[in-house]
Amino acid sequence: MLKITVLPEWGNQTLTELFRDTFHLGKKARHELRMSPELTLDGSDKPNWEGKLSAGQILTVPLQKENAAKIESGPLEVSYEDDFILVLNKPAGVKTHPNSPNETGTLANFAAAYLKHDPTSSPFAVHRLDQETSGLVLFAKNPLSLAAFSWQLEARNIHRTYLALVSGKTPETLTIQEPIGTDRHHPNKMRISASGKNAITHLERLETYPNDTSLVRLKLETGRTHQIRVHLKSIGHPIIGDHLYGGAKLAKRTLLHAEELEFFHPFLNQTLVVKKEPPTDFTIKKEPPNEA
Repeated sequence: MLKITVLPEWGNQTLTELFRDTFHLGKKARHELRMSPELTLDGSDKPNWEGKLSAGQILTVPLQKENAAKIESGPLEVSYEDDFILVLNKPAGVKTHPNSPNETGTLANFAAAYLKHDPTSSPFAVHRLDQETSGLVLFAKNPLSLAAFSWQLEARNIHRTYLALVSGKTPETLTIQEPIGTDRHHPNKMRISASGKNAITHLERLETYPNDTSLVRLKLETGRTHQIRVHLKSIGHPIIGDHLYGGAKLAKRTLLHAEELEFFHPFLNQTLVVKKEPPTDFTIKKEPPNEA
């Protein structure tokens, strides 16, 4: 059971409005909760769904325990946690979540092990990072949180900021607005395509290095597959180590890091910012000295 204290900001809402407009729970799920005798408001199992809520009331919500991924112990770094969400720092080389029910070795598997003693929690990835990308990933702890934060993502209220090391000297600032679609010749790749989905990336150059590389900060307005990688390639500045999109072979992995998440937390009624510095492997390999 998930206990939620009614915030003052919800005082003019009904239960119907709270679940529909604030938590963005689907119609079927709302109906199931309405019919459930386990949902209570201040202990009453027959709350008035159309009556106005009052600050301080205790709402108890039944949550079916779901294993979003198989439980597997593994390294896990928690950057933020509360009753509703986890923000995890994903290492490069680890998938965000399984692609099949029996797959293991992913961040979601490790998070399931971390949450195994909490009967109300199981990790649901709200968004994902490519396997070679490091940095912050937001997980919901239950289906109710997943619905709320998935809506935040769709409404572009989850703002993601990345760092990348790229080839060449980029413009100081640039907005890349090019549609992205599947590359029909390479099923694992994306490309700029007139028939693709709208995609917008904002670039800011932070530093330029003598080895003809630049450190850039990137902010996404949309979240298309491989968006940053495709957009940077399209302007002639592919990410170092990104072999799929022509990046220079100067690193063991794609040098892209999810540095910051900023989002509105509907259950706390506040905006949160979570940051994480890049790991030590976010660096260019040193060239061996020339032999005489």
